[in-house]
Amino acid sequence: HIIAEHGPHSVAFYLSGQLLTEDYYVFNKIAKGLIGTNNIDTNSRLCMSSAVVAYKKSLGADGPPTCYEDLELADCVLFAGSNMAYAHPVLFRRLEAAKQARGQKWIVIDPRRTDTAASADLHLQIQPGTDVALFNAMLHHAIWQGWIAPDYMAAHTEGFAALKDLVRDYSPRMAADICGVSADDIMLAASWFAQSPASLSLYCMGLNQSSHGTDKNLALINLHLA
Repeated sequence: HIIAEHGPHSVAFYLSGQLLTEDYYVFNKIAKGLIGTNNIDTNSRLCMSSAVVAYKKSLGADGPPTCYEDLELADCVLFAGSNMAYAHPVLFRRLEAAKQARGQKWIVIDPRRTDTAASADLHLQIQPGTDVALFNAMLHHAIWQGWIAPDYMAAHTEGFAALKDLVRDYSPRMAADICGVSADDIMLAASWFAQSPASLSLYCMGLNQSSHGTDKNLALINLHLA
């Protein structure tokens, strides 16, 4: 009735991120081919848009440079804005097994005490929205402790000098006041992350769905690169 009275552009489709590729195809055919409207969007684009921008700005391509086998190979796992025990329970079971087998260190960054946080070796219960300050402080501590790899960065990255200037003022003590956690915990997280033979970060909507989502993603990626 709405289409008959107001035309095809008077309606819109908003689809779930849980659909399969074939489902998206059918809905696009219904919207564009049958009804004749371009008003179709999905949560798939919305929920990851900030990550897409961060990946393209930092790595040049939209794609996390990791694979499922890394879950078992990691010595330190950092969860940021993710209650993985609820959001990705199958993969979480694999990590639980790896933690038991390898003695992985788990760092959980979340304002809430979730089931994931309850299993952590270190829970950084930061104030909402202060992730950038935390990641910058961890990088600050790693740089000034000499835990970074300058040869790797010289060969594979650009702009480290500017990044070092940016995080110069983000001492763990300064970030502790912003984030609402102790400076000692920030330094402990930095030491585990930087000195681990293999560190893996897993983040979710706590970083992505934010007015500063791209900044949060970039700060975490910079920490990895360094």
